Amino acid sequence: MKIRKPCPLAVSLLLALACLFGHTAVGLAQPTYKLEVKPNLKPLAKLELKGTRIVRTAVKDDPGFRLQYHFKKNGKTLKTVEARANPSLEVPEKTPGRYTVVLELFYPSYKGGDKQKGEFKSISNELTYRVDPAAKPSDPVKITLVEPPKPPPAKRK
Repeated sequence: MKIRKPCPLAVSLLLALACLFGHTAVGLAQPTYKLEVKPNLKPLAKLELKGTRIVRTAVKDDPGFRLQYHFKKNGKTLKTVEARANPSLEVPEKTPGRYTVVLELFYPSYKGGDKQKGEFKSISNELTYRVDPAAKPSDPVKITLVEPPKPPPAKRK
């Protein structure tokens, strides 16, 4: 059995094709982008109470990061609920009391360490509502919007 040497022309052609396709693959790679909320964007939405549901409007200037409803009772966090896929949701807590809810957007930041890199910031009005007990145990609870206090009139000089 005789071993054949590879043809120098075939080897050169093979190397040339490998280099060509290698450079093409590098050129087609996706560029990397820094994730941030651009300073000219001012994300904004509005929350409303409709019956027993919290309803949000579409987010204006939405950068596409995580959205969440942040529910509080007596100033303490009660629950956070994913909001991007839920433009409306049922009031999560039906025990009597006064509650607030706000829509928050995640703002990423780039710090070292293993902690969460970024923070949630409010992008909507703060909606305050009151849950009153039902008259009978078989009746549904009553949910009422609490109007925010009106700002005092500006003093004239």
